Amino acid sequence: MTTISVNLRQAEGSQPQPVTLWDTIWDEASATADWGYAQPAETQNIGGLQAIRALETVVELCLFTDLYCPPTHPLAYLIEDGDAKGWWGDAIDVRADLGEEPMGSLLWLLRRAAITSTTALYVQSFALDALSVIVRQGLAAKVDAQATLDGVSRIDLAVQVYGRNGQTIYSRQFVDIWNQASVYGFGVKQSPPVPVLG
Repeated sequence: MTTISVNLRQAEGSQPQPVTLWDTIWDEASATADWGYAQPAETQNIGGLQAIRALETVVELCLFTDLYCPPTHPLAYLIEDGDAKGWWGDAIDVRADLGEEPMGSLLWLLRRAAITSTTALYVQSFALDALSVIVRQGLAAKVDAQATLDGVSRIDLAVQVYGRNGQTIYSRQFVDIWNQASVYGFGVKQSPPVPVLG
C-alpha cells in the first residue's frame, strides 16, 4: 500500500477573506493603466492581483470608462462613426436599488473637439459629473476637479477627493488628458496588457 503525505494548514479558510477586486494601476510616464501581481504585504491575497488601491481605481474607472452619450446631448455631433459608446455592463444590469449608476464619463466625446477654454470647461464638468457617484455612494464627502488649458495642444485635469473629516484622501494630476484618455479609455492606442474599459 502506498502512503501519500498530505500537509493541511489548520488555519486555512478560517480567517475572513478580503474583497480582492484588483487595482487599476496608473503609470504616469506612459499614461497607461495595467494590473499587477499582489505584493508580499497582501498576506490574504497571495497569488492574486494587487488589491490595495480601491479609491484610486474607482476614480480612474469613473473618468476613463466611456459613458453612453444620448443622441439628444448637445455635443452628440462629436460622436464618431455613430458609436455612442457606453460600458456593456450597463446594458445588462444597473441596480438603482443598490445605488448603481451607469459607469464612466463623457470625456471620450471631446477627443474630436478643438482644444479651447470652452472644451476645458467641458472636461471639468464631465469629470465632476462622473466622480459625483463617489459622493452619492458614500465613499467620500466631496470631490473637486480643475481642468487647465495649457497652450493650444493640451488640457490637464486635477482631481481631489475629500473624506468626511475634510482631509484630502485622493489627489492626482492627469497631464494631457487627451493623450491619457486615448490610451486608457478610448481604445485608440490600446495594446496588451492594458485592459479595455470603454
